[in-house]
Amino acid sequence: MKKLIALLMVAVLAIGCIGCAGNGGNSTGGNSTSTTSQATNTSTGTTSQAGDTSQAQNPDDPYAAGNFSYPMDKIELTINKDETDRSTIPSWVTDNHLYWEDTVAEATGVTLKMIGSASNPMEDSEAFTVMLSSLQYPDLIQCNWLTHKGGPDGAIADGVIIDLSQYTQYFPAWYQIIQDNPDTYKKWVTLDNGGLYNFPCIVLASPTGTGWSIRKDYLDQVGEQVPVTLEDWHRVLTKFKDQLGLPAPITFEWRWLFLEYAAAGLSNPFGTCYPFYVQDGKVVFGPTTENYKNFVEMLRTWASEGLLDPDILQVDKKTVESKVTSNKAGLALQQIRNTQNCMIADHSEQPSFELVGVTAPVMNAGDSIEFGHYVNAYTGGISISISTQCKNVPAACRYLDWGYTEEGHNLHEYGKEGVTYTKAADGTITLTDLIKNNPETPDAQAARYYVGYFRNHAIICDDPYAHFSDAVLDIASKFYSNQQSHAIPTLVYTDAENEAIREFTAIDATSRNAIADFVMGNRDMSEWDAFIDGIKADGIEDVVKAYQSALDRYNAR
Repeated sequence: MKKLIALLMVAVLAIGCIGCAGNGGNSTGGNSTSTTSQATNTSTGTTSQAGDTSQAQNPDDPYAAGNFSYPMDKIELTINKDETDRSTIPSWVTDNHLYWEDTVAEATGVTLKMIGSASNPMEDSEAFTVMLSSLQYPDLIQCNWLTHKGGPDGAIADGVIIDLSQYTQYFPAWYQIIQDNPDTYKKWVTLDNGGLYNFPCIVLASPTGTGWSIRKDYLDQVGEQVPVTLEDWHRVLTKFKDQLGLPAPITFEWRWLFLEYAAAGLSNPFGTCYPFYVQDGKVVFGPTTENYKNFVEMLRTWASEGLLDPDILQVDKKTVESKVTSNKAGLALQQIRNTQNCMIADHSEQPSFELVGVTAPVMNAGDSIEFGHYVNAYTGGISISISTQCKNVPAACRYLDWGYTEEGHNLHEYGKEGVTYTKAADGTITLTDLIKNNPETPDAQAARYYVGYFRNHAIICDDPYAHFSDAVLDIASKFYSNQQSHAIPTLVYTDAENEAIREFTAIDATSRNAIADFVMGNRDMSEWDAFIDGIKADGIEDVVKAYQSALDRYNAR
């Protein structure tokens, strides 16, 4: 597992300033990073003070450097989150006092009071909008301001949240991290005017969580090796159909053609993907290229030859799992968690069942894999800001900063040392069987969420796959690409840019429907140009221009 995480970290960290795609609701992107020290930078501060000496100490300020230590005196802070139904928490968590809210409160001195009105990670919820309209705000606000009308600048100007740049002495751990990483963390969370607006949730090693796996036992039966080129893929899929009689030689959820670059590996041989990507510094909408048209023609051919799952427009993740494990599909695109479900399913009726990872296809052996699944390390979602009505801003800063210290990072990521994880002398962390093999909570990811909020809080999560088996991680090691070099980072948009980008909602729906019709043979390829002319009339070029201008500002920071 350590080897895989290192591999994934290199993929995330070695990029530079052009990263992954897009605005919140369109799931168009991912970030880049510049230094392999990011994971260790989560422990910039010590457990007590996180070591800020850059600003003058005030002997009368209990939160100032030199005076401060955790835990604080008991403090309650309100936040717009929905309260957990504690009756659903399993006994192994409650009996051992492991629930993350309680352990964090014990370590920091801060108890969170959940008031509801939770916002969605990539868009405002109705309840959140009502809360803002009431002009009554909690101390802490969890919201993706990048997708909020007016953006973070508007939220500050409207008096909803504070500009944190004047309070840096109270979050020395996080502030040191962003100072140490000017081309990544600092760029991601800094506004064009230099202001700071949130404590972010950043998930490293996550860009490769979805990829291809193939039935190795089927390959053995048809005398084939793991396919590499597009020609190999076609030959193997044809044998799966003709020799094994598989009704769905290749299957995946149709949505993955359009979200998170998840199926971008399939269009990799054509040098394009959906939706937006960066080529030579210019933003491109994939379907407007001739290469994407050629990719759609290939899918259309596969569908007509019976290689593409005939139910591809309807299948969900459970259906894909079922087809992989029930002798119906041989090659599948899935999230890593669903791949693991396939591996641990009951295979008593097919004891030779074996899944192995497959890299995205290339046109010619030796070609690089440029396109594939990729998600921003920072999307703006799950992050927490401090409201203008916060009763104790220094305490709120100290509370949120704790998540970026070593102690806070480890508790959020793994739970309680010696109980849910162990730490070797060389620093290697291993989850215990209480997480990975717990009969009361057999889903290791669910078990992990009880003891640490590792992907849903204001922290840097750099080990999101720790709960998976080595066999699954070996498959995931094939889910790599250079997508980060072709993607748009999480950006801050002007009102005019946001207005243009909102037009993509309708264009996206039109494009998805058209692509489905072309692939399934319901629309002749001779109509492709008319489809492109239609989305141009709907404003796709204005959308591209909006992304380009925001990207240019980002790169100029």
